[in-house]
Amino acid sequence: MKKVAIVDGFSSGKFIAKALYDMNCQLIHISSSADLDSYYYNGFDYDIYTKHIIHEDLERTIQFISEFGAEVIIAGAECGVLLSDKLNAEFKLKYSNDYTKTTARRNKFDMIELLRCNDLNSTRQGKFSQWKNAEKWLKGELYPVVLKPIDSAGSDGVFVCNRYTEARAAFNLISKKINKLNNVNDEVLFQEFLYGTEYVVNFVSLDCKVLVTEVVKYHKKKLDTGNIVYDIDEIVDVSYSEFNELVNYTKKVCQCLGIKNGPSHAEIMLTKNGPRLVEIAARSDGILRPDVSLLTTGVGQSLATAISIVNPELFLSMTEKPCYKLINHSFNVGLINKSKGVFKALDFSRQLERLKSFHRVEFYVHENAVLEETRDVFSQPGTVYLISDSKEQLWEDYRAIRKLESAHVYNKKGS
Repeated sequence: MKKVAIVDGFSSGKFIAKALYDMNCQLIHISSSADLDSYYYNGFDYDIYTKHIIHEDLERTIQFISEFGAEVIIAGAECGVLLSDKLNAEFKLKYSNDYTKTTARRNKFDMIELLRCNDLNSTRQGKFSQWKNAEKWLKGELYPVVLKPIDSAGSDGVFVCNRYTEARAAFNLISKKINKLNNVNDEVLFQEFLYGTEYVVNFVSLDCKVLVTEVVKYHKKKLDTGNIVYDIDEIVDVSYSEFNELVNYTKKVCQCLGIKNGPSHAEIMLTKNGPRLVEIAARSDGILRPDVSLLTTGVGQSLATAISIVNPELFLSMTEKPCYKLINHSFNVGLINKSKGVFKALDFSRQLERLKSFHRVEFYVHENAVLEETRDVFSQPGTVYLISDSKEQLWEDYRAIRKLESAHVYNKKGS
């Protein structure tokens, strides 16, 4: 029986935890802070853990893990990555990543600079705490430019700015604010806008041996506010023409950033000059669901991570096999609410169930909750998972979902 400590087992990390639990692992949980956004606790299952603490000081947390006798320590969500790295370094555990590069795996500026120093395709950028310095950098750039926090999650605080006034406004909105990882944005990251198609490349690694679990084509939307939100996540396989180029570049990124063990989630822009890293995280992809993976790739990142911990021999044999071919196509459709109202799920859910490719829907707000206009990934009210052997069917059902949104089927004003 493996003993595993999970730091912030939220988001898709809760599916890794459940897979480990189902494989007879004994689990404990560490919340990295008492001040985590309540968003993270949605769907969290305390029952699969034997013990749980909130991290307050390193000595107490080390004692908690020592008494348990953890053989593996992993991060379940982005907010737990730094603490997980620190604890792995303290215990000198094998299933871990290069601790000397822990900051670069979390700090989006340092991440790109490390790639540049290793001659990998990278993005022009600058980081600034004062507008006057940012203004100087902008004079040497063409619009649009991207502004975002140095460290956060999802599309929190990400703005695409087409002119000076938009950049100034975005800087003021980001600077000194507390982000979704509960960190103060002391500096704002400015980057050139990358033209191309954005992809996700998900790996699970064991002793630097890589299993490609998903390659996903992003479809995003820019809101009137300048914020970027998720529209569709479309999974592709080895038959896709850009698959190998994306995978090979991401392997170099992982090597550069010292990702040797566990899940990784990379966002890559495929430009006319080749792939460039947007950012990478040493944790699992937050939108993934094991039941969807079972019907599309057959394994998926959550299950593969659990296998790498519990049955390393089996996992290493999986890395020697050809990359996956899709069993079915799938779209993860992010709901985008365009006006304030009151959330009503029943009619919308009934309409979704009539769609031929409908698999499941997850709502991130409660019935009768006040709905705010979507401004980032954290304010998207839900995700609809569509699965079909026909991509045409997925597009047809996607359009139907957007029509339901336009008709305010889940957003009842004044109810």
